[in-house]
Formats: sequence, structure tokens, C-alpha cells
Amino acid sequence: MSKSPALPPIDDELAPAPRPRLDLKGLKPREPVPDDAVEANSRVIGEKWGASMQLPTPEPGVPLAPVTSIRGYIPQYLDDELAVRAAERRVTKTFLIVEALAKAGYRVDEHDMVQDRRKVRQKGKR
Repeated sequence: MSKSPALPPIDDELAPAPRPRLDLKGLKPREPVPDDAVEANSRVIGEKWGASMQLPTPEPGVPLAPVTSIRGYIPQYLDDELAVRAAERRVTKTFLIVEALAKAGYRVDEHDMVQDRRKVRQKGKR
């Protein structure tokens, strides 16, 4: 019977060679990139990968009025009804309340009637 050659230990392949650590302190911040360049690059990448690039264009217009938070208590059944109607119309409960206040005669400017304020981002604000 012939002797088979000695095999290397199996755990040699399991322990990869240590990689050198990155020097993150050596990274310099990059200069701001203009929005036009980002949009153009996004379109090039989208075309390359066959993606549909529909970048929203910011609409110049009247800025929204500053907002304030109010808290209060309403019956659970009313909150449930507001939630259902808001979901049906794809708006927020806040929009329904502001809409009702406008119908009741309170001043609400037309441009402040935002169906979902979370979708409206002002530059520099979160």
C-alpha cells in the first residue's frame, strides 16, 4: 500500500492574513459638490445601470409658515376615525385638523395646506 502525501492543516485556510488598518486620520474632507454635478452624475449612473432617474426638482415658491406643536386629548373613537380617514385620503391627521379649522373660518393660507409635511424638506432643516 502506498503512502499518501501529507496534507496541510485545514485551519490554515480559515485564518485569513491580517489586513493592514486604514489610516482614517489621513482622509481629508472633500469640497462640496454642486447640485448640478450630483444630478448629472446620477443620470449617468442611472443610464449605465438601466435605472429610471426621476430626480425631484425643487419648486420655488412661498416658504411654509413656521410650525408649532400642540398637544391635547381627544376621545379614542375620534382618533380612530381621523386615522382611518387620513389613511383613505393619504394625508396626515394634522392635515385633516388644519383643513377642518380652515372650514370653520380660521385663517389658513393655501400654501400652508400641506397634505404630508414630512415629505416637504426645507434646505438645511430636517
